[in-house]
Amino acid sequence: MPVIEHKININRSVTDIFKFVSDFHNNPQWQPESIQLQRAGQVKVGEMVVGTRKVMGRTVHVNADVVEYVPNQKIAYTGIMGSYPFRSTFKFNFASSGTEVTETMDIRIMWIYFMFRPFVIRGIESQMKTSLEGLKKVMEARYK
Repeated sequence: MPVIEHKININRSVTDIFKFVSDFHNNPQWQPESIQLQRAGQVKVGEMVVGTRKVMGRTVHVNADVVEYVPNQKIAYTGIMGSYPFRSTFKFNFASSGTEVTETMDIRIMWIYFMFRPFVIRGIESQMKTSLEGLKKVMEARYK
């Protein structure tokens, strides 16, 4: 199970960023690979997140449940992305220049895909970096 993590500092308040990220309808604005991602109810533990996104050029279905939700601190969800079980966590921490956002993804790649594992990991790392850079760009431009 590779665990992939990426961090970025954004010159906005934790409250602004958390509010934006926790509204899954906003995902296509900052995640280029996200085609559609929405929740079934209010964001809280136990609610379902469904949608479609691109993973390494393929369109896949995402079905996950919110497993942790701490306002202005953390959102975590776990489920299936295509054929890969995963857990994704976003943490929001105060920083001297705004907010540090950390995204961590724990993805389970079946042993049969062993040969493709390095490519999948690099692809997901690249997507995470691009997504967080997109979030920084949107958030810093949005509240100027």
